[in-house]
Amino acid sequence: MRTNDLREAAVVVAHPGHELMIHHWMELKTPSYYCVTDGSGGDDQPRIDSTSRLLHGLGAAQGAIYGRYSDKQVYRFLLEGRVDIFLALRDELAESLIDTGVAYIAGDAMEGFNPVHDLCRGLIDGAVARIRTLTGRELQNYEFIVEPARHAASTHSQDFTVRLVLDDAALERKITAAMAYPEMQSEVQASLDRFGPRAFAIESLRPSSLPMMLEQFEQTPPSYESFGQSRVREGRYREVIRHRAHVLPVFEALGIAVAATR
Repeated sequence: MRTNDLREAAVVVAHPGHELMIHHWMELKTPSYYCVTDGSGGDDQPRIDSTSRLLHGLGAAQGAIYGRYSDKQVYRFLLEGRVDIFLALRDELAESLIDTGVAYIAGDAMEGFNPVHDLCRGLIDGAVARIRTLTGRELQNYEFIVEPARHAASTHSQDFTVRLVLDDAALERKITAAMAYPEMQSEVQASLDRFGPRAFAIESLRPSSLPMMLEQFEQTPPSYESFGQSRVREGRYREVIRHRAHVLPVFEALGIAVAATR
Protein backbone atom coordinates (compact mmCIF):
# COMPACT_ATOMS: atom_id res chain seq x y z
CA MET A 1 0.00 0.00 0.00
CA ARG A 2 1.32 3.43 -0.87
CA THR A 3 1.95 5.93 1.88
CA ASN A 4 0.60 9.45 1.75
CA ASP A 5 4.12 10.87 1.89
CA LEU A 6 5.35 10.25 -1.66
CA ARG A 7 8.95 11.18 -2.39
CA GLU A 8 10.72 11.26 -5.75
CA ALA A 9 14.18 10.73 -4.23
CA ALA A 10 15.68 8.63 -1.45
CA VAL A 11 18.96 8.66 0.44
CA VAL A 12 20.26 5.36 1.85
CA VAL A 13 23.31 5.43 4.11
CA ALA A 14 25.15 3.21 6.55
CA HIS A 15 25.63 5.80 9.28
CA PRO A 16 23.80 8.96 10.35
CA GLY A 17 25.84 11.99 9.36
CA HIS A 18 26.76 10.78 5.88
CA GLU A 19 24.00 13.02 4.54
CA LEU A 20 26.18 16.04 5.36
CA MET A 21 28.28 15.21 2.30
CA ILE A 22 25.27 15.98 0.08
CA HIS A 23 23.60 18.61 2.26
CA HIS A 24 22.61 20.95 -0.59
CA TRP A 25 21.26 18.08 -2.69
CA MET A 26 19.16 17.16 0.35
CA GLU A 27 17.91 20.76 0.53
CA LEU A 28 16.81 20.61 -3.09
CA LYS A 29 15.28 17.13 -3.14
CA THR A 30 13.89 16.71 0.43
CA PRO A 31 14.24 12.94 0.06
CA SER A 32 13.06 10.00 2.06
CA TYR A 33 16.04 9.06 4.23
CA TYR A 34 17.08 5.53 5.24
CA CYS A 35 19.91 4.69 7.61
CA VAL A 36 21.09 1.19 8.53
CA THR A 37 22.75 1.97 11.87
CA ASP A 38 22.37 4.42 14.75
CA GLY A 39 25.97 5.58 14.32
CA SER A 40 27.02 4.38 17.76
CA GLY A 41 30.37 3.02 16.57
CA GLY A 42 32.64 1.36 19.07
CA ASP A 43 31.71 3.79 21.83
CA ASP A 44 28.03 2.84 21.96
CA GLN A 45 26.99 6.48 21.62
CA PRO A 46 24.19 6.75 19.02
CA ARG A 47 24.06 9.91 16.91
CA ILE A 48 20.79 9.28 15.11
CA ASP A 49 19.01 12.06 17.06
CA SER A 50 21.32 14.65 15.51
CA THR A 51 20.33 13.42 12.06
CA SER A 52 16.65 13.62 13.07
CA ARG A 53 17.08 17.31 13.84
CA LEU A 54 18.91 17.85 10.56
CA LEU A 55 16.22 16.09 8.52
CA HIS A 56 13.50 18.16 10.18
CA GLY A 57 15.27 21.35 9.17
CA LEU A 58 15.69 20.15 5.60
CA GLY A 59 12.12 18.94 5.18
CA ALA A 60 13.30 15.39 4.49
CA ALA A 61 11.43 12.34 5.82
CA GLN A 62 12.58 9.40 7.91
CA GLY A 63 12.34 6.16 5.95
CA ALA A 64 11.15 2.79 7.19
CA ILE A 65 14.72 1.75 8.07
CA TYR A 66 16.12 4.37 10.41
CA GLY A 67 18.95 3.63 12.84
CA ARG A 68 17.80 0.02 12.94
CA TYR A 69 20.97 -1.54 14.38
CA SER A 70 24.05 -0.54 16.31
CA ASP A 71 27.39 -0.82 14.53
CA LYS A 72 28.41 -3.63 16.85
CA GLN A 73 25.27 -5.58 15.92
CA VAL A 74 25.99 -5.23 12.19
CA TYR A 75 29.60 -6.31 12.69
CA ARG A 76 28.39 -9.36 14.61
CA PHE A 77 25.85 -10.21 11.89
CA LEU A 78 28.65 -10.09 9.30
CA LEU A 79 31.01 -12.24 11.35
CA GLU A 80 28.27 -14.79 12.08
CA GLY A 81 27.13 -14.99 8.45
CA ARG A 82 23.60 -13.77 9.25
CA VAL A 83 22.63 -13.23 5.64
CA ASP A 84 18.96 -13.57 6.66
CA ILE A 85 19.16 -10.21 8.44
CA PHE A 86 20.46 -8.48 5.33
CA LEU A 87 17.98 -10.18 3.02
CA ALA A 88 15.16 -8.90 5.24
CA LEU A 89 16.63 -5.39 5.13
CA ARG A 90 16.88 -5.51 1.33
CA ASP A 91 13.28 -6.64 0.99
CA GLU A 92 12.01 -4.02 3.46
CA LEU A 93 13.97 -1.30 1.68
CA ALA A 94 12.63 -2.35 -1.72
CA GLU A 95 9.04 -2.43 -0.48
CA SER A 96 9.34 0.99 1.12
CA LEU A 97 10.91 2.52 -1.99
CA ILE A 98 8.05 1.15 -4.08
CA ASP A 99 5.45 2.48 -1.63
CA THR A 100 6.93 5.98 -1.55
CA GLY A 101 7.20 6.22 -5.34
CA VAL A 102 10.95 6.79 -5.40
CA ALA A 103 12.47 7.30 -8.85
CA TYR A 104 16.10 7.65 -7.88
CA ILE A 105 18.41 6.90 -4.99
CA ALA A 106 21.60 8.43 -3.66
CA GLY A 107 23.63 6.36 -1.23
CA ASP A 108 27.02 5.44 0.13
CA ALA A 109 29.68 4.41 -2.36
CA MET A 110 31.60 1.19 -1.91
CA GLU A 111 35.05 2.50 -0.94
CA GLY A 112 36.62 -0.22 1.18
CA PHE A 113 36.91 2.27 4.00
CA ASN A 114 34.30 0.68 6.27
CA PRO A 115 32.55 -2.69 5.78
CA VAL A 116 29.17 -1.26 6.79
CA HIS A 117 29.45 1.41 4.08
CA ASP A 118 30.15 -1.33 1.54
CA LEU A 119 27.30 -3.43 2.92
CA CYS A 120 24.96 -0.46 2.52
CA ARG A 121 25.90 -0.19 -1.16
CA GLY A 122 25.11 -3.89 -1.54
CA LEU A 123 21.70 -3.39 0.09
CA ILE A 124 20.94 -0.52 -2.28
CA ASP A 125 21.93 -2.37 -5.43
CA GLY A 126 20.09 -5.45 -4.20
CA ALA A 127 16.92 -3.45 -3.52
CA VAL A 128 17.08 -1.78 -6.94
CA ALA A 129 17.36 -5.20 -8.60
CA ARG A 130 14.44 -6.52 -6.56
CA ILE A 131 12.28 -3.54 -7.53
CA ARG A 132 13.11 -4.22 -11.17
CA THR A 133 11.99 -7.84 -10.74
CA LEU A 134 8.80 -6.98 -8.87
CA THR A 135 7.63 -3.96 -10.88
CA GLY A 136 9.67 -3.74 -14.07
CA ARG A 137 10.80 -0.26 -13.02
CA GLU A 138 14.45 0.76 -13.29
CA LEU A 139 15.36 3.18 -10.53
CA GLN A 140 18.25 5.57 -11.08
CA ASN A 141 20.90 4.38 -8.67
CA TYR A 142 23.58 6.88 -7.66
CA GLU A 143 26.41 6.87 -5.15
CA PHE A 144 28.36 9.60 -3.41
CA ILE A 145 31.79 9.48 -1.82
CA VAL A 146 31.71 9.49 1.98
CA GLU A 147 35.36 9.46 3.05
CA PRO A 148 36.57 13.12 3.07
CA ALA A 149 40.00 12.52 1.52
CA ARG A 150 38.49 10.62 -1.40
CA HIS A 151 35.82 13.28 -1.78
CA ALA A 152 38.41 16.07 -1.90
CA ALA A 153 40.47 14.13 -4.46
CA SER A 154 37.43 13.67 -6.71
CA THR A 155 36.39 17.33 -6.78
CA HIS A 156 37.49 17.88 -10.38
CA SER A 157 36.63 14.42 -11.69
CA GLN A 158 34.39 14.21 -14.74
CA ASP A 159 33.15 10.76 -13.65
CA PHE A 160 29.88 12.05 -12.21
CA THR A 161 26.37 12.29 -13.63
CA VAL A 162 25.10 14.90 -11.16
CA ARG A 163 27.38 17.73 -10.09
CA LEU A 164 26.21 20.60 -7.89
CA VAL A 165 28.48 23.61 -7.40
CA LEU A 166 27.39 25.32 -4.22
CA ASP A 167 27.25 29.10 -4.03
CA ASP A 168 28.60 30.85 -0.94
CA ALA A 169 25.26 30.79 0.85
CA ALA A 170 24.67 27.07 0.26
CA LEU A 171 28.22 26.25 1.34
CA GLU A 172 27.82 28.29 4.50
CA ARG A 173 24.58 26.45 5.33
CA LYS A 174 26.32 23.13 4.75
CA ILE A 175 29.27 23.93 6.99
CA THR A 176 27.01 25.41 9.66
CA ALA A 177 24.90 22.24 9.66
CA ALA A 178 28.01 20.06 9.89
CA MET A 179 29.49 22.05 12.76
CA ALA A 180 26.12 21.90 14.55
CA TYR A 181 26.25 18.08 14.47
CA PRO A 182 27.81 17.49 17.91
CA GLU A 183 29.06 13.93 17.43
CA MET A 184 30.86 14.84 14.18
CA GLN A 185 32.13 18.31 15.02
CA SER A 186 35.76 17.31 15.59
CA GLU A 187 35.82 15.19 12.42
CA VAL A 188 34.28 18.03 10.41
CA GLN A 189 36.78 20.54 11.76
CA ALA A 190 39.68 18.24 10.96
CA SER A 191 38.45 17.89 7.37
CA LEU A 192 38.01 21.65 7.00
CA ASP A 193 41.50 22.25 8.37
CA ARG A 194 43.01 19.67 6.04
CA PHE A 195 41.16 20.35 2.81
CA GLY A 196 39.59 23.79 3.23
CA PRO A 197 35.89 24.69 2.90
CA ARG A 198 35.93 24.91 -0.90
CA ALA A 199 36.66 21.19 -1.13
CA PHE A 200 33.09 20.63 0.04
CA ALA A 201 31.50 23.16 -2.32
CA ILE A 202 30.91 20.47 -4.94
CA GLU A 203 28.42 17.64 -4.44
CA SER A 204 28.61 14.84 -6.97
CA LEU A 205 26.62 11.71 -7.69
CA ARG A 206 27.54 8.94 -10.10
CA PRO A 207 26.02 5.56 -11.02
CA SER A 208 26.83 2.73 -8.63
CA SER A 209 30.39 1.49 -9.14
CA LEU A 210 29.93 -1.69 -7.11
CA PRO A 211 30.93 -4.11 -9.93
CA MET A 212 34.16 -2.19 -10.52
CA MET A 213 34.96 -2.13 -6.79
CA LEU A 214 34.36 -5.87 -6.51
CA GLU A 215 37.00 -6.38 -9.19
CA GLN A 216 39.38 -4.00 -7.43
CA PHE A 217 39.04 -5.74 -4.08
CA GLU A 218 39.75 -9.08 -5.70
CA GLN A 219 43.26 -7.78 -6.35
CA THR A 220 43.74 -5.45 -3.38
CA PRO A 221 41.90 -6.09 -0.09
CA PRO A 222 39.88 -3.12 1.25
CA SER A 223 41.60 -0.88 3.78
CA TYR A 224 39.21 -1.86 6.58
CA GLU A 225 40.95 -5.25 6.75
CA SER A 226 44.33 -3.78 7.69
CA PHE A 227 42.62 -1.38 10.08
CA GLY A 228 40.84 -4.32 11.71
CA GLN A 229 44.11 -6.21 12.01
CA SER A 230 45.68 -3.31 13.89
CA ARG A 231 42.70 -3.19 16.24
CA VAL A 232 43.04 -6.92 16.92
CA ARG A 233 46.72 -6.44 17.78
CA GLU A 234 45.73 -3.63 20.15
CA GLY A 235 43.18 -5.90 21.80
CA ARG A 236 40.23 -3.70 20.80
CA TYR A 237 38.73 -6.19 18.32
CA ARG A 238 38.56 -9.95 18.65
CA GLU A 239 38.13 -10.68 14.93
CA VAL A 240 38.73 -9.00 11.60
CA ILE A 241 35.87 -8.50 9.15
CA ARG A 242 37.15 -9.60 5.76
CA HIS A 243 35.78 -8.79 2.35
CA ARG A 244 36.02 -12.28 0.91
CA ALA A 245 34.95 -14.25 3.99
CA HIS A 246 32.23 -11.99 5.39
CA VAL A 247 31.03 -9.34 2.93
CA LEU A 248 30.98 -11.24 -0.38
CA PRO A 249 28.68 -14.00 0.96
CA VAL A 250 26.12 -11.33 1.88
CA PHE A 251 26.36 -9.83 -1.61
CA GLU A 252 25.81 -13.27 -3.12
CA ALA A 253 22.74 -13.78 -0.95
CA LEU A 254 21.44 -10.37 -2.06
CA GLY A 255 21.63 -11.53 -5.68
CA ILE A 256 24.64 -9.41 -6.63
CA ALA A 257 26.86 -11.05 -9.23
CA VAL A 258 30.20 -11.74 -7.56
CA ALA A 259 31.02 -15.11 -9.18
CA ALA A 260 33.81 -13.61 -11.26
CA THR A 261 35.64 -12.54 -8.11
CA ARG A 262 35.26 -15.78 -6.09
